[in-house]
Amino acid sequence: MNSLLEIKDPKFIKDLSIKELEELAFKIREYIIETVSKTGGHLASNLGTVELVIALHYIFNLPYDRLVFDIGHQAYTHKILTGRAKDFKNLRQKDGVSGFLSYDESNYDVFEAGHSSTSLSAVAGFLKAKELGKDIGEVIALIGDASLQNGLAFEALNYLGGLKNQKAIIILNDNKMSISENVGRLSKSFRKLRVKKSYISFKKIIPQGLRRMFRALAYGDNVFSAFGFKYYGPIDGHNFKQLFKYLELAKKSKESIVIHVRTQKGKGYKPAEQDQIGKWHSVAPFNIESGKSVNDKGLSWSKAIANLVTEEAIKNDKIHIIAPAMIYSGGFSEFQEKYPNRITDVGIAELHASVMASSMAKEGLIPVIPIYSTFLQRAYDGINHDLARPNLHAILLVDHAGIISSDGSTHQGIFDLSLLNSLPNMTIMMPKDLSEAKALLKIAINDLKGPVAFRFPKGSVKDKIEEEELEFGKYRIELPLQKKNVISYGENVNLLKEKILKQKKKIGLINALFIKPLDYELLRNLKDTDLYVYEEAIEVGGLNSSLHLFNSNENLGIKIHTTGIDKFLDVGTKKELLDDALMTREEFIKKI
Repeated sequence: MNSLLEIKDPKFIKDLSIKELEELAFKIREYIIETVSKTGGHLASNLGTVELVIALHYIFNLPYDRLVFDIGHQAYTHKILTGRAKDFKNLRQKDGVSGFLSYDESNYDVFEAGHSSTSLSAVAGFLKAKELGKDIGEVIALIGDASLQNGLAFEALNYLGGLKNQKAIIILNDNKMSISENVGRLSKSFRKLRVKKSYISFKKIIPQGLRRMFRALAYGDNVFSAFGFKYYGPIDGHNFKQLFKYLELAKKSKESIVIHVRTQKGKGYKPAEQDQIGKWHSVAPFNIESGKSVNDKGLSWSKAIANLVTEEAIKNDKIHIIAPAMIYSGGFSEFQEKYPNRITDVGIAELHASVMASSMAKEGLIPVIPIYSTFLQRAYDGINHDLARPNLHAILLVDHAGIISSDGSTHQGIFDLSLLNSLPNMTIMMPKDLSEAKALLKIAINDLKGPVAFRFPKGSVKDKIEEEELEFGKYRIELPLQKKNVISYGENVNLLKEKILKQKKKIGLINALFIKPLDYELLRNLKDTDLYVYEEAIEVGGLNSSLHLFNSNENLGIKIHTTGIDKFLDVGTKKELLDDALMTREEFIKKI
């Protein structure tokens, strides 16, 4: 194998020497850096797992042995080794290689996901299928230390720890050193002893109680032993000899086992190695030499909204940020520096964040939760049961709302409206620009008493803010009302206005900056007109549905023409996905 592009499957690596595997790892790192610098993607996590993924393919017989990647954002090496190197240059592009695992791409991708902490539950499913007679070998999960904090992972650990006559292998990829290292000479001695064949044989004659004592002496109590797992580590995740030794041990083990692997996130690219805040976790295209973004479009919506929240926090000391692993990506790094006691990072724990917010709100605080639309799905029970039901005041900053390019079906922001719109006491708002955003945030923080979902898209926004006064529940007329009118919200309002004016059509335009509640007074004035709805959301449960219901109940005779999405959207540019799921704004206006 002279070139990565020649790789058809990973079988060849079993014939390579350690030195040749190290050379392969170097080439893969270079290729990942080169590709992601052009396409964007998850960089640091993939650079940190190159040797580990190579070792997993080396020791195990994939895909007969099932390897489950948690989330899947760290699987670029896996994709390259399984014959997708040629297409890797089209990473996260339409008809290219997905940024996550994909059933449609390869039979080596045995489980696909995009949200964290699902891998251990998937392992449980494969083990049950194996028990029921399916031809499955070993079942392995590769999960990061951050993903392990999520409650779903603990539910699965509890289940797996109680299994009899079945073995799960858990590879813990620890790149943050958040799990305490065992200390002391005895621990180190036992770690060396336990991987020796002589000791493993010796264990067979040791009574169970004494064996547990030895294990406790070697490792002390940890979360894995508490759940009934054997535990080894931490080991060097960039050392092939160590990886082979412990993975082989896991393969031969009769009991469920955890191998704790230490890796360096961003290894091989200095800016990513030095990153302490997550800047290089997921990146846009960048210049390799300088490390600077090549398509920097200025202020992001995330940062702009964080700045506006910070302005309000200066005036209102009740505001407290609860960030489910969203401090950097949510734009709140400066807030953390300025108000370290008024921001809490709960990790990847969205449901925990929403329930925590409820009791804080009950005590008179104003919790603000920055959260991507796709991850809000995980917080829904807490939003429903603990915030909306008792009508407690908390603000959800729903980031990445609407159609999302590049990240595929797992990260679309098109479902939150259907989830939230059904909840009594919920207010949902979405500004078209920062001037509206500032005014709406003031309403959300100062005037409302219940839960508020403040939605905004991924991408950049013009750094221009004018003081505006908005009234709760009232829409804005962007173009004078006619017999035919368009209604939308968010950035689409500006884009649709541009298309209407360009095509010189006699069409009114309504800015529905409150998706809930509706502006009932304005809608009653549309009696017997045509109303065209444009929204980047699932067609059931969004503004579409609310308008149809109100029109029917009031017998207004409005002829509502709807757009909506009824499919999971794959990878593509925003325009490609609009073409696929709805229609572009230009086409939409042309058809009126």
